[in-house]
Amino acid sequence: LQLGKLIKNNLGLNVIYTREKDVFVPLWKRTKLANEAKGKLFISIHANSAPKSPHIKGFETYLLRPGKTGQAIDVAKRENAVIDLETKQQKYQDINEHFILAAMAQNSFVKESEDFAASIQGNMQKSLKTASKNRGVKQAGFHVLVGASMPNVLIETGFLSNKTEAQNLSKSYYQNKIANAIYKAIVDFKIRHEKPLINQ
Repeated sequence: LQLGKLIKNNLGLNVIYTREKDVFVPLWKRTKLANEAKGKLFISIHANSAPKSPHIKGFETYLLRPGKTGQAIDVAKRENAVIDLETKQQKYQDINEHFILAAMAQNSFVKESEDFAASIQGNMQKSLKTASKNRGVKQAGFHVLVGASMPNVLIETGFLSNKTEAQNLSKSYYQNKIANAIYKAIVDFKIRHEKPLINQ
């Protein structure tokens, strides 16, 4: 919500939320909303958890690609597990390497997604400084990103399983730092991708 306010107030862009209250929205419906609105960016914002490793902290941004590390695959499994909460069961294809590669082949926004993810991580690093750890841009199979016909990323803002980070994430000033970092990445992305169109 803080990010949406920054975008609307400073850029005058239309923000479509998948939700504005604490209600569950099925994963398939989130990208459907974005596609129907002809969105220019799809940003999925989350908080991470590693209950068996409470010392782990940090922020990371994910792209839809086959997972390269066990940790990335575990994060995707946890995020995808919310499918069990859906009352109307949707047919989800198994997120396997072949499916992801086919989805990527249809997605002409891979490079833009990579650039955007890198910008988010850079801006989060500047904003959060020593309060958190830059865990980098990673890749894994997230159902929530499948089918987004625009540049798309999933951001894990920190670990709720880390006591200090959980406290930080619950504070408005810290949420504002995260929102500002993502907002700056959006501004960078907008400038970078609109310039070639203006100069033609």
